[in-house]
Amino acid sequence: MNVFEEVKQNVTVRQAAELYGFKPNRSGLIRCIFHNDGTPSMKVDRRYYCFGCGCTGDVIDFTAQLFGLKSREAALKLADDFGISYGNRARDSPKSGKKSLVKERGKVSETDWKTECARLTKAYLDYRTLLLEWKECYAPKTPEEEWDGHFGTALRELSIVEYYLDILLFGDEEDKKMLVKEKGKEVEKIERECKGAGRFADHGADGGCGCHKGDPLPSGGDKSGNRQRDDAELYDRASGRSATEREPEI
Repeated sequence: MNVFEEVKQNVTVRQAAELYGFKPNRSGLIRCIFHNDGTPSMKVDRRYYCFGCGCTGDVIDFTAQLFGLKSREAALKLADDFGISYGNRARDSPKSGKKSLVKERGKVSETDWKTECARLTKAYLDYRTLLLEWKECYAPKTPEEEWDGHFGTALRELSIVEYYLDILLFGDEEDKKMLVKEKGKEVEKIERECKGAGRFADHGADGGCGCHKGDPLPSGGDKSGNRQRDDAELYDRASGRSATEREPEI
């Protein structure tokens, strides 16, 4: 596992909050670190959710905001503070050599890895859109309301999906190859998840950013449309497809 996965699996937001000086009340609430909170409104457990401003995230997001760090820096800080080891610790060290690590993991043909990279990118773009919909639709309305499983999944998965997309869209070639090798087997599972939830599961006209089957979202339609267009452009970049090659929307 990489440092993100190890930290998220082993450290909860509540544990980090307590280590860094917060004292959750009996309801598990602290004062929100994202806005000027007069009374405790941020629920901290494995994840966090603020009933005042609506911000949500995992322990890495929480630590990054608290200390003004980037996500990777926050993950490394948590690993150090909680004594967590992780599989590619040498890779996350600035002194490590990436070439030897890639060589150890085996070679992937040029054509195959680029094809799989585009497919994995599209799958994660679809999945991110689905998770954002779940995060909005299934968010609890009160601190006492039990979290819906879809909401919990969205909170748990969003940051790591964003991390993978950052590598696939903007990372160097060696990082992309490594991620394709590590996560390529998950692509069919992700595609099935998105298809089952009513999202396109093929390399369609919009780069995989389909519409939701059933009732529309309660709000944010414009945001959703903008996100779909942005995702289509990102998929074009990852797959090497020009915007003119994209099929027209109907």
